[in-house]
Amino acid sequence: MMKRFLLLVFSFCGLVCAQQLGASTTDVMIRLNDSVQVPLSDIINCNLPVLCFETNDGVEPTCEFVKAPTGCIGSTINAEKVPGRLVMHQLVDGRDSVLYDSGDYEKSVSGMTIRVRGNTSAREDKKPYKIKLQKKFDLLMRGVDSVYKDKDWLLMRDDHLFTTNSFWVNRYVGVPWVPSHHYVNVIINGSYRGVYLLCESVERNPHCRLNVDKDWGFVFECDAYWWNEPVYVLSKYQRPKYNYTFKYPDEDDITEEQLAYAQRMVNDYETIIRTADYPTMIDVRSFAAWTLVHDIVGTKDGGGANRFYMKYDSTSQSKIYMPLAWDFDLVERTEGAWSRPHLKYMTELFDNPNKAFVSEFVRLWCEIRETFLQDIKSYMYGLLTTPEGLAMDASYAYENQVWNTTHDLNVKVIWRYYWFNDRYEWLDSHILALRVPNDVNLDGVVDIVDVATLINGVLGKGEYYRVCADVNNDGQVDITDVSKLINWVLGRAD
Repeated sequence: MMKRFLLLVFSFCGLVCAQQLGASTTDVMIRLNDSVQVPLSDIINCNLPVLCFETNDGVEPTCEFVKAPTGCIGSTINAEKVPGRLVMHQLVDGRDSVLYDSGDYEKSVSGMTIRVRGNTSAREDKKPYKIKLQKKFDLLMRGVDSVYKDKDWLLMRDDHLFTTNSFWVNRYVGVPWVPSHHYVNVIINGSYRGVYLLCESVERNPHCRLNVDKDWGFVFECDAYWWNEPVYVLSKYQRPKYNYTFKYPDEDDITEEQLAYAQRMVNDYETIIRTADYPTMIDVRSFAAWTLVHDIVGTKDGGGANRFYMKYDSTSQSKIYMPLAWDFDLVERTEGAWSRPHLKYMTELFDNPNKAFVSEFVRLWCEIRETFLQDIKSYMYGLLTTPEGLAMDASYAYENQVWNTTHDLNVKVIWRYYWFNDRYEWLDSHILALRVPNDVNLDGVVDIVDVATLINGVLGKGEYYRVCADVNNDGQVDITDVSKLINWVLGRAD
């Protein structure tokens, strides 16, 4: 993968962090704080990719904070895009290699812009950022640039592994899309800023992100901060606190016709979600997976939970999906309770007489319940010995000096494991309590199909969920359960 990049020739005068013609990487000093500097090579030797930004005239990316209008909620930011240059370093065979150089900023030609992103997270000293390249490129270096290249990238704070662990849960539960990501070191204008998670942003990209139709596809969000956006459509039930904004089409490109359709789509969605006909308009599995992810990680954020939706096109065959769970700043906070997104946004589905959503929610949990704890333990403890994890731990020696912190990867992993281990028991009992009695195949109804499913399961000829197949509750699944279920379906048993 690296050979293609190593064939590129970059002069040292083009390095972001080298401000003098001919200066070598070893000569460049990076500020940790007012009194401490280290060679750039020391940070590169930690073995995380190093993103070096040099903005035009050394301008610092900043933002101003904006309060919500009366009746609305949230506090967000307005942030200017600062143009400049990005160079990415990485150790290759023990030597510093430049994997990417954006060149100096020239709109639509070269360079990049960087701006502060986030809402409440932007108030922290260590700010998150959004990067926009002027030419598409895969900053995660996955080797097939024609597939993965994009202009839009995020640098997210993930000081407690909240986001990367939650992304793992997203993938494990089976949400439609999980942003690819990797930890990196970040330097802005010669000042070291710490370890960040370089991540794909929520954007239309039919090759590797969200695949929606170019002309009539929509990626939209039920957004607490709609009041700070120039284009939005109205909610029937949630305004003024929430309305809908767009990730695609772009606010500068959306037509009046598309906007009118989007308003009708939202109206229809908010109406049908309160009726038993909701499966005709939504992808039930993705809605259930979104909810389960938030319940597993214990999300307490109810205001900025980032409810993203997507619809491939404007045809009736195209359903609304929840493509990913997002925003994990406030997770591991709901001990002994459902997550706040579960309680605030999904009550219409959990209380609906049509139990398709509830049964899918239970089914998704049954698919993972026997292996979840062991698999997430293996993932988290495995991080301690991966090249990425070892590089993170080495980088914390510098981060701790910048932000006066005491980051230690081993402590973070142990803390996360205790959360998931304790969370599991409460979650398992409460999710299984939701299931429709005797609904062996978890489709929301009990009928002859459940009998056939149970018979095949007992004979070893089909897949079924043992926790739902113990009809007589004697702790095992056998022919007596089949007999009782037949009598139940025929109305001969309670």
